[in-house]
Amino acid sequence: MNRQKPYTLYAMLVLAALWIVFFLCAPYIAPFDPETTSIADRLQDISSTHLLGTDQLGRDVWSRILYGGKASLGIAFTIIGISGAIGIAIGGLAGFSTPRVDRWLSRLIDLVLGFPNMVIAIAFIGIMGPSITNVIISLCITKWAEYARITRGLVQIERHAEYITFARMSGASNLRILWRYILPNVLPPLVIVIIQHLGDAIILVASFSLIGIGVQPYPGLAIFITVVLFNYIGDALRDALDVSR
Repeated sequence: MNRQKPYTLYAMLVLAALWIVFFLCAPYIAPFDPETTSIADRLQDISSTHLLGTDQLGRDVWSRILYGGKASLGIAFTIIGISGAIGIAIGGLAGFSTPRVDRWLSRLIDLVLGFPNMVIAIAFIGIMGPSITNVIISLCITKWAEYARITRGLVQIERHAEYITFARMSGASNLRILWRYILPNVLPPLVIVIIQHLGDAIILVASFSLIGIGVQPYPGLAIFITVVLFNYIGDALRDALDVSR
């Protein structure tokens, strides 16, 4: 394995950690309350007091960016965490269960994947009402199927491996085989997919902001940097683990 690969991964992890900590420290480094309005200070230019000026309501843009980034990252991690856990559980069950159960679960996965994420999410929010909680729920409803499909394929490959046959012969139960032997082997590629999808989740959250739902503002430059960081981490982790081998 190329010796430079781990160093690239470590560098990307450090940069991502610093980037996340930067936004998590928003309450300590933001000079103003992001929701405080001041008509007298509206549409101010860049100055030593307002580093990026103020908006039409007199709110400090720099403070709103910091708090918006903090909230958007939290929402993205929540969406990926919940949908990933659901998708891995359902995909693992489908890939390791009987053909009948696999067939029904596969139909459900294909049904969800057949609809665009944004269409289902907007329809759900239209019914339940616009809120951060409903944004998270609506995206979890759609994104779990992506992880379920990937997990199902990986589990089906592993279940026919020789070490699974030996585990069965030793008397291991299906649950123990799935938990103790199969999942540890399919987790590395799943972790890579999840990390790379963090950028997609941030873009989806920002897309809702454009239509007045979600966190505002979260500027394009911050989105670009975040997405690039997580994509590079995913690529570096894939090279380091050599999951394609």
